[in-house]
Amino acid sequence: MIVIRNCRLVKELTEGFDGAVGDVYIEDNRIAAIAAPGSHQAEEKTLIEIDGDGRTLIPGLFEMHAHLYGFIYNPYELQCATEGKIVFGALDFAGEYLKQGFTTIRDCGSSYNCAASVRDAIKAGIVKGPRIVSCGLIITPTETGNDTFSDLYLEADGPEEMRKACRKELQKGNDFIKLMVSGAFMNEGADPGIQVLEPEEIEAAVSAAARKGTYVCAHCHGTDSIKAAITAGVRTVEHGTFIDDEGIEMLKNNENTFLTPTGAVGLYCLDESNPDVSAELLELSREAAEIEIANINKAYHAGLKLGFGSDIDLVALRKHPGYEFIARKEYYTFDDLDILLQATKNSAEIMGFGHSLGTIKVGKLADLVLVDGNPDEDIYVMTKPPVHVIKDGEILV
Repeated sequence: MIVIRNCRLVKELTEGFDGAVGDVYIEDNRIAAIAAPGSHQAEEKTLIEIDGDGRTLIPGLFEMHAHLYGFIYNPYELQCATEGKIVFGALDFAGEYLKQGFTTIRDCGSSYNCAASVRDAIKAGIVKGPRIVSCGLIITPTETGNDTFSDLYLEADGPEEMRKACRKELQKGNDFIKLMVSGAFMNEGADPGIQVLEPEEIEAAVSAAARKGTYVCAHCHGTDSIKAAITAGVRTVEHGTFIDDEGIEMLKNNENTFLTPTGAVGLYCLDESNPDVSAELLELSREAAEIEIANINKAYHAGLKLGFGSDIDLVALRKHPGYEFIARKEYYTFDDLDILLQATKNSAEIMGFGHSLGTIKVGKLADLVLVDGNPDEDIYVMTKPPVHVIKDGEILV
């Protein structure tokens, strides 16, 4: 058994306990008790004690838009990398996420099925790492710019090819489906504002995923693509750069579809010192940034439940720890507590893990992060290394 004593608790992230400071007990892989300091007597068994010393205990963090194969930024270097190098790079990336407090990662596209391979190795106990949910290859229509990420895409045109492609990725052991519904900023020659999939193609993917008990995540920058994806019933709209008032209204009180903004990648693509950002990408990013910021802030103030995703590479994550927290504070202008909720409770619920993760509650899985400071009041606390990271009841950091 593990007990974390005298830890500060965030009331919005703690269920069944009203105190501001408490002792949290972990037995096996679950939270066994939350009690006032010194009030609870644990059963007589081996006890590991951690002194919270006023530090804040929060649920394990969620990253809803990762690409674990992207241990470097340059897509052409990645296409030349061997399968082994990609898999070990993905493992390194997953480990860095864990060090920063992320215990659940949703991989939104990786080559060589590497995210699923790392996921399975972690589940088997061969290596230590976060909980990984993977989609495999990203399914896209034949479209300008696909060659930029040729090892990342599976092309499919028409409903029949779409169903086949979805079944192939799920047959490989992946957990959900990722679609390119709009163009992409990073694809050479592509137009991120246009819709590239037909409604019936999106619907075919949603149907194929639903038959396997899972869902579709949709890359969408353009206004029409966002609304088409929502109408078809995807689970998450990624990025949402050009979302308009109608799109926001379609997501309000929508219990089936949610928006996952990705501020960190937007911020990173505006970094003139980044040698991997081409002049074309820098210009596109500058043109879109003001629009994106206004639209995402409007979605936030409309009360939408937002997921937490960054879409960055390993180099960026190491260079800027907690980059998405920074982006949501400085690129967008979200409140500190809301950012923390997005990275925990909101994302857990959106991904279907709300019953077991996302808050600190007796009976839930013991995915916990002890941080030095008050992140609900100062989100920059999340840019510093956590004191401890616990996943499934095991102290990993």
